Amino acid sequence: MTSGLRLGTPATTTRGFGVAEFKQVGALIAEVLNAVAQSPDGAAPGVEEQVKKRVRELTDRFPIYS
Repeated sequence: MTSGLRLGTPATTTRGFGVAEFKQVGALIAEVLNAVAQSPDGAAPGVEEQVKKRVRELTDRFPIYS
């Protein structure tokens, strides 16, 4: 049995993500997982929406095609 979350990085490094951006991605993932874990019903729609907005802001700075 394994546990954990593996993220492929080629797509994000191609877009120009660096160490700071990967730290931000990790923090965003942790924020959602922590909120879901603390929620009695296992859902955290408010946190998820806030994080989605911040993900869009992050990825807008690194377009797929530039």
